[in-house]
This record gives sequence, structure tokens and C-alpha cells, in this order.
Amino acid sequence: MNASIRKAVEYELGGVQIAPFAIMAALSAVLLVSGHLQDAGIVGAFAVMWSIGFVLYAIGEKLPIWRGYVGGGLIMAFVGTAVMVHFGWIGPDDRAFLAESVVGNRFLYFLLVALVAGSILSVDRETLLQSVLGLVPVMLCGIVGAAGAGILIGLVFQIEPARIITHYVLPVMGGGNGAGAIPMAEIYTDVTGDNAATYYGFAISILTIANMMAILMASALNRIGNRFPSLTGNGKLSRRSDAREIPLLGTESEPDPGNDPNILGAIFFTVAMLLLSMLLYALVPQIHLFAWVVVIFVGLNLANILPASLVLALGRMNEWGLKAFIVLVLVAVGAMTDLNELLSALTFENFVIAGVIVLGATLGTALSARFFSFYPVEAVIAAGLCMANRGGSGDLEVLGASRRMALFPYAQVSSRIGGGIVLFLAGYLFRIFL
Repeated sequence: MNASIRKAVEYELGGVQIAPFAIMAALSAVLLVSGHLQDAGIVGAFAVMWSIGFVLYAIGEKLPIWRGYVGGGLIMAFVGTAVMVHFGWIGPDDRAFLAESVVGNRFLYFLLVALVAGSILSVDRETLLQSVLGLVPVMLCGIVGAAGAGILIGLVFQIEPARIITHYVLPVMGGGNGAGAIPMAEIYTDVTGDNAATYYGFAISILTIANMMAILMASALNRIGNRFPSLTGNGKLSRRSDAREIPLLGTESEPDPGNDPNILGAIFFTVAMLLLSMLLYALVPQIHLFAWVVVIFVGLNLANILPASLVLALGRMNEWGLKAFIVLVLVAVGAMTDLNELLSALTFENFVIAGVIVLGATLGTALSARFFSFYPVEAVIAAGLCMANRGGSGDLEVLGASRRMALFPYAQVSSRIGGGIVLFLAGYLFRIFL
């Protein structure tokens, strides 16, 4: 009997043990239904959002089509919360309270800095140097190709180029959700003063469509490579015979047991870098806060001055933040989102525009590949499609569809460094076009 009870207690839902989760969820539900949620303050808000978010996350991860093409548990947490608000299961006052607990008090900023730090620092220095010399220019050509194709198809549907760039191209090429669409929505709010959820709801719809298109394109590129062998290195990116291919991240060497992660130090360091970014943003407002975050951490990575224990701790914080808080953030943003506006973005017109933007990224990277001695098929997959998807899980889906998992390190550069470049551009382009 004891073994059965222990097994039941240790059962996990979305990576969380069911017993403590069930207690928290039950009590937070009582607070929500009784109208006393706000009396519990931010702890009560977090409890309700975790309860809603992790249940929806678990459901989203169990639905094969949803997980494979729409976005899995994270997007289910966002959409499901918007549905709950739409049908009145979360009242207007509680809805505003939940959103304020994460977005309004700028707690989200701390989380986003931690995510960007972990993402950029997880790309080893040698990989980053190689990518700056070759892969980054190809990524930039992909962004230009995506923008050009987007503007042309936008003219067909009578959509202004400014809106195509800000609402279509930037979200698609932003490197995913957590370190892409979410901070981009915050940049949008800072520049325009409009509700971040309005922008995010539209952006994530377009990004979801583009992710589907990227997977289909990756599968087509695999067939093209099989038919035209001169266009592909069969998983090898560079044509140069002396080129050293980057091993899968995390396989180069065993971690040094002496470099124990200092999580407390990483928390303080993250706060310090957020404050530094805010100071730099105040001094040079032409470069947005999150663009400064990207610049700082790319510089720290290239300078190679941070101790290994701190880098490891920041990586752990990144993983912890994704597991514990991105779900919470998406519930908060979902609470701020109008479901009707979200559904209105899923139109034939937007499917065509997103598909053409992905095609433009494909052509931009393919045409520039030979100038940097890259195979076109691998360049498109690594520098184009792995920017035009939803980030980490999208990279795996694209690489799986193309049967080129060996490109995973380059995909990480595209999603993380490429996404950082797009955030940097967003700070400028939002000010110019909006």
C-alpha cells in the first residue's frame, strides 16, 4: 500500500509532481471561485496561473497534431487561457490582476533577461565566432529575402510594407516564442503604448503558420537534395575541405565537476545585467532595452571572461525559467488576449503571406550560400528555416523533417543569435514604422 501511495505521490504532470501540484491547484481554485484571489497577492496569482498553465501544457503535449504543428503545451497554455477568459471562467477583475502580476510589474523583464542570457551563453565561443564570420551574413540575407518577399505579397493583399515588416516578418524571423515573440511584444508596447497581448496574439498566430510552412519546406529540401546531390553536403554545411564542422552542443567534453553552478550568483548577475541594460537604454534610447541585453551577452560570450560556474548557472536558470515561468507568462498574456482577435489572424491571406515570407527566407539564404562556401540546402535549413520557426522545438522539427540533425549547433545559432539580431532590429523598425 505504501508503495502505491508513494507511486501516486511521485506521479508527474508536465514535469511537476502531482501531489504538491494538486494541493496548490485545489486551493487556488477555491480562492478564484470565492472571489478572494487578490487577497493572496502575487503568490495567489502565480498559483492560479501555474495551475491553469501546467494542466493546459500537459494537454497540449499529449495532442500529436497540436504538438507537431501548432506549438505544443506552451501555445495551449496561451490559447486555453484566452478561451477561459472569453467564456467568462476568469472574470475581468481577476484577468487584470493576473496580467498585472507578471507583465505590469516588469517581473517579465527579469525572466526575459535570464532567458536571453542562457540562450546566448549556451552557444560555445568557437561556434559563435564561426557563425559571425559565415552564418550571420547568410542569416541577414535570409531576413532581407523574407522582408522583400513579404512586402511583394503584401502589395497583392493591399497591406502596407510597414505592417508587413512589423507584424509578419519580424515575428516569423525572431527565433521563436520565449526569446522572440514575447520580448518583441514588450518592445512593441514600449514604442507604441498599445497592449502587448494584442501584438503577441497576432504575432504568435503568424509564427505558428510559418512554423508549419518551415517544416514542409524542410521536408521538400530533403527531397531536392536527394535529387540534386551537388546542392547538399548531406548534413555538412561548409564546402571547404579544411572546414571544421561543429559538434553537437554539449558533446565536446565532460563538464568540470569543480565548476558547480552558483544559482544565487546567477540571479544577482541577471539583475545586474538588467539594470545595466536599463541604464544604457536610458542613455541611448535608439537601441532598445532587449537589444542592449543581446549586445551585452554576445560581448560577454566572445570575450570569454565569465567563470564556467556562472555560465552553467545561467544555463540552468534558462532551463528553470522555461519550465517554471514561461508557462506562467503565457497564461498572463493569454488572459490579456481577445480570442476573437486571435482567431481573426488565422485567415487564408495570412497563410499565404507567412508561406511567402518563409519562401523568401529560403531564397535569400540559398542565393547567398555559395558566396560563403556553404551548401545551399544546408544553408537554407540552418540559417533560414531555423529562424523562421518557433525556436527550440521548431528547430528539432525542421531538422527532423530534413533528416539533418547534424546541423543542430547551427540551428541553435540561428534561433538564438539570429533571434537576437531581429530583436535588435525591432527596436529600430518599430520606432520608424509604428
